[in-house]
Amino acid sequence: MRTILLLLIAAGVLLATRAEPLAPTAALEAPVDVVGRATTIHVLGRDRGTGLAEIELRLVPAGGGAPTVLARQEYPATSWFGSGIHEAVLATTVDAGAAHLPEGPATLEVWARDHSWLAGLHRGPLLVRPVTIKLTPPTLEVLTNQHVARLGGTECAIFRPGADATESGVQVGTASFASVPGLFTDATLHAALFAVPQDLPGAVPAVFAADVAGNRRTQPLDITVKPRTFADKTLDLTDDFLARKVPELLRANNLDEGGDLIAGYLRINRELRASTEVKLRELCRESVPTPLWEGAFLRLPGAAPLSGFADRRSYTYHGQVVDHQTHLGFDLASFKGSPVPAGNTGRVVFAGPLGIYGTTVILDHGLGLFSLYGHLSETAVAPGARVTRGDTIGKTGDTGLAGGDHLHFSIMVHGIHVDPVEWWDAHWIHDHVEARLAAFPRAVPPAAPEKPS
Repeated sequence: MRTILLLLIAAGVLLATRAEPLAPTAALEAPVDVVGRATTIHVLGRDRGTGLAEIELRLVPAGGGAPTVLARQEYPATSWFGSGIHEAVLATTVDAGAAHLPEGPATLEVWARDHSWLAGLHRGPLLVRPVTIKLTPPTLEVLTNQHVARLGGTECAIFRPGADATESGVQVGTASFASVPGLFTDATLHAALFAVPQDLPGAVPAVFAADVAGNRRTQPLDITVKPRTFADKTLDLTDDFLARKVPELLRANNLDEGGDLIAGYLRINRELRASTEVKLRELCRESVPTPLWEGAFLRLPGAAPLSGFADRRSYTYHGQVVDHQTHLGFDLASFKGSPVPAGNTGRVVFAGPLGIYGTTVILDHGLGLFSLYGHLSETAVAPGARVTRGDTIGKTGDTGLAGGDHLHFSIMVHGIHVDPVEWWDAHWIHDHVEARLAAFPRAVPPAAPEKPS
């Protein structure tokens, strides 16, 4: 009797572990309606029993035909109980063109199996979704020409992407600058401010348009990029400066406070500098889709330049070079605590502490154009406020990684630093930006709602 009981228990264990009847399930993390030359698909597979054994993604042409396997992932058993993988994501970027699939309707299928002995009983796809195979990229017509930009400078392009484009702009090496629709009476036209980043001397700007399936068309710009040599500067780090700044900045930015002052300074000058620029890109991600600026930007009155845009800095300590960094902006010195005017009309997107820049104000001037005011001793504006050219937004100071009272001033295009000298020049702004925008009839802005009486 005891033997029979043990056999029954063993059989129960087998049924519960290796003959469990529960089939896997599958779902798409995001809906897929169109498949093209670069379509990203994420399949989420789950199994509550022995664990996943395989997930397979297939594409079946309309009318049947042989399916094309787009991706497959196996999950081998690691023990008697199966793989132990109860949830997994199969991520792939599909190129329907490379798979020689015809354009038109098709069916996306997800197949999966687990390690159960009963897996063979579960036949057929777990997920079936009708899709369209689209391999033709959007059309693209560039309407501006004779662009001229210096390395580290800005330009403006106007073009017409196809109606099926879901993304368009100007690509400059690894940097992408999104375009803006709705500025012109011709609603098909887009405008894009773009930069030629100071650290991408060989990049060739080109306009692009891409659709929801990842099909992308690129059109070269008629542009001359003028090379440029940036100044080399040496900054000597003193013990007094390190003692004043390093502990304070490490603590304020939750950085490791271990090691000597030079080790701490290098963490600030490298790690904090890099993370500050990442945060800055995030702050400059969303911009008003119309120009807010009016003419040339104001420069801090009566200020002398301490450092220029893209200066190549070498940092020395006791005569030894300890670091190299690029200075992305202008350092302008006036009287201590001098009022800082808004460079131009815009909207405040940030006011507060920002890494190496210390107390900082950032203004959005529309079309992806931003200005930054760093090392302030105090701010006089709050996020969301609209300011006009010349309004006081704060006072100069020495917060952040500043050795003395001054203003760090930067101009950014979609978070990429550009040379402020261009934006201080009304003739440059007219020739490279405003004249290009004025060449096409502008859309009439919607009327402001009437205030209730």
